[in-house]
Amino acid sequence: SNGGHGSGCVTPGFAELPNGVWFGFAEAVAGGHITFDLACFWTGTAACDVQIADGFASSPDECLDFYIQNNVATTFDVRLASGARVWYVDMTSGDVTSPEEIPLASWPTPDSFQTCPSNHCAVWLYMNHNRATAVVEQYVP
Repeated sequence: SNGGHGSGCVTPGFAELPNGVWFGFAEAVAGGHITFDLACFWTGTAACDVQIADGFASSPDECLDFYIQNNVATTFDVRLASGARVWYVDMTSGDVTSPEEIPLASWPTPDSFQTCPSNHCAVWLYMNHNRATAVVEQYVP
């Protein structure tokens, strides 16, 4: 993943999302499943390197401190574990740096900083035994 966070961002040949921690977008949530668009999330120097390689910055002075790249043409239908835990970024609390846990049945919530599900609902999926056991929303400024 060239310094990308989580378990990586390229899964060639996988029909299912492997065990690990994966970043992407929760495009749909229904019937105990998430439609998950796999993406890449970088911070720091690695984020700057990729921004320059992608042509979004021409020098380190122009780089943002994070970078999301969504050029992986892979979307997964991910089962949610019945006891999955969910953390969301509460826009009403004023603290977007500390996600709050809510019951799986309450997510997605209209109190979230981001609109979920959608093509812009940034989340981390914690995959164990072919199921998402945790969903953590990612604050994106």
